[in-house]
Amino acid sequence: MKQIIATTTILLFSFTILQQTAEAQQRFKAGLVLGLNAAQIKGDDSAGYNRLGLHGGLRAVAGLKDKTDLIIEMLYSQRGSFDNSVHFINGDLDISLRYVEVPVMLSYKDWYKEEEEYYKVQVTGGFTFSRLLEAKAIGSKHDEEVDNFHNNDYGITIGADFFFSKHFAIGGRWNRSINLLYNNRKHELGLDSLVGYFLSFKTMYMF
Repeated sequence: MKQIIATTTILLFSFTILQQTAEAQQRFKAGLVLGLNAAQIKGDDSAGYNRLGLHGGLRAVAGLKDKTDLIIEMLYSQRGSFDNSVHFINGDLDISLRYVEVPVMLSYKDWYKEEEEYYKVQVTGGFTFSRLLEAKAIGSKHDEEVDNFHNNDYGITIGADFFFSKHFAIGGRWNRSINLLYNNRKHELGLDSLVGYFLSFKTMYMF
């Protein structure tokens, strides 16, 4: 919790500085993000991106070169897995995970609109760090193991954004965890290890 508070304070301070700087220099921008996650977990005896959840927060952008930006976001992110198509231990499979997520990405922009002075499309890629806030599991083999889920999640992310104007955009990303959510080598219970995947779809407003 101390790490979350410290990270939140630093990022909010950074967003404030970037927003103030943006008034004098167009190199820095800040914005809001709101969207939907579609998640799954490999190792839970289910398939498909069926766990829907919200994600949203803040975005800061620093221009590096003409077509390249550094993007840092701080998001609230709901993930996990869900399956009601077959009978599991206690009915529907429902693993609910809530994170604070910090993606750090590079973007490459193209399709420049000269009259409006902005790029319409960009591709993004980078790494993410997430801190687990809450974990619940019902109907899975891992129901009694949520306390052994890893609190820190490290991942990779690849995506693209489409801008309708300087201020408004939509985007999507594919995300995969690098480390395990649950490591069966540390717990001799005969359960499978777990690793998370999720798709994110979002709208963005840049100030």
